[in-house]
Amino acid sequence: MSPVSRRNTSRASAMPARRPARAHSIRPVPPSPMTSEELAAKINELTTLNRVHKRKIFDLYTIFEISRNFNAVLDYHMLLDTFLLTSLAQVGASRAAVFHRGSTQSDKLYLVKKRGSGEFPDETLGFTDDSPLAGFLARLNRPVTVAEARTNRPTSDEKKILALFDEGLLVPLIYQARLSGVLLVTDKISHRDFTMDDIEFMSILASQISVAIENARLYESEKKTAQQLRSAQQQLVNSERLAALGEMSAKVAHEINNPLGIIKNYILLLKRSLDHNIQANNYADIVGQEIDRIARIVRELLDFHRPGAIQFEKVQVVDVVNDVLQLMERQLDKSGIRVRRKFDDSIPPIDGAAENLKQVFLNILINACDAMPSGGTLQVNLQRDNNHLTTTFIDSGPGIPPEVVPHIFEPFYTTKEPGKGTGLGLSVCYGIVRKHNGTITFSNMRPGSCFEIRLPIEQKGATL
Repeated sequence: MSPVSRRNTSRASAMPARRPARAHSIRPVPPSPMTSEELAAKINELTTLNRVHKRKIFDLYTIFEISRNFNAVLDYHMLLDTFLLTSLAQVGASRAAVFHRGSTQSDKLYLVKKRGSGEFPDETLGFTDDSPLAGFLARLNRPVTVAEARTNRPTSDEKKILALFDEGLLVPLIYQARLSGVLLVTDKISHRDFTMDDIEFMSILASQISVAIENARLYESEKKTAQQLRSAQQQLVNSERLAALGEMSAKVAHEINNPLGIIKNYILLLKRSLDHNIQANNYADIVGQEIDRIARIVRELLDFHRPGAIQFEKVQVVDVVNDVLQLMERQLDKSGIRVRRKFDDSIPPIDGAAENLKQVFLNILINACDAMPSGGTLQVNLQRDNNHLTTTFIDSGPGIPPEVVPHIFEPFYTTKEPGKGTGLGLSVCYGIVRKHNGTITFSNMRPGSCFEIRLPIEQKGATL
């Protein structure tokens, strides 16, 4: 071994052995104890958060129940009424109003429902689609205060509306990204400001009611369309039936008229040859009366089918009704029927055929007499409704059984005893009114019944 190696070895043996390093463990520093003030503040903070969460849960549950109730209501006005009452109860306001479209084509929102006490806007005022305020509400899609709404250039009409809801809340109703309505509520009865909870609740409620309103309106539209379709189908069936019966009636009447004329002539000759036989003359008179009755039925058959070529002329319906009442005066008095007239002062003449209308009114008066054999009251009303004239005959009789009403205008349908009616009177009336482009309807009253005849004041054509 060299001297150098011996030096290194002795030096190494002289150095102490190196120990492995230990990992240092970090002990958490215990928090400093909270003061009583800090603890109380923390408890208050947690209590407040708990109260907020409970309020949100309660609001969500309330909205869920309200939405379920909204979806169950299919009546448009009842739905709006429920919405207003819910809104007033939620925010604690005294007055609220809903502005909505009259139709899907309308470009303006008008007042359709209101609740509470105080002054409301005029029904001619509304929110216009193309106004800056309406555009702002559609884009924002959340409730705003009336003060904020005033800063978005409202129109003159909108300013008048907002003035009546000062310090209140304006809630847009959005459907398919379009402003379909607006709810306005006054400030709170307590005079406190609207909270974020109020605004959030009303925002969710508005989105729910917007869908429910459209569903209700869609349901009403479908219901109305279905009713119109059923009515059109029934009118078509009646028209086909009347056309077939009318054609048959005309053929029968034509075939009967000729022998009737011959029989009547021979009855007259027979009576001349029986001057001294009183009993035979009485028999001949009875035969003659029955022949006249048959002839009257035949005339009704012909009137039912005959198209008629009478020119329209200006007719004062008031005079026609008065003439018929005068003609029936003796029979009405005999039956103990009191007539009450109620005519508008400004009833204009209409385009029509006076004799045909007289036949309609006469048939209805005869039916009224038959319905009140022991006396009663007959109310006759004439009033103008835009471009139509409505005449109603309301009696105090027993009315008509509901199962009979759909058939009263059908030919040969009668509830009278045999020999007292042919079942053609009301059918003829129906045909005459149709030729006047009008309508005749019947409805049972409590008590009594009502015939309503609605005729256009001006006709487009000139011939019946």
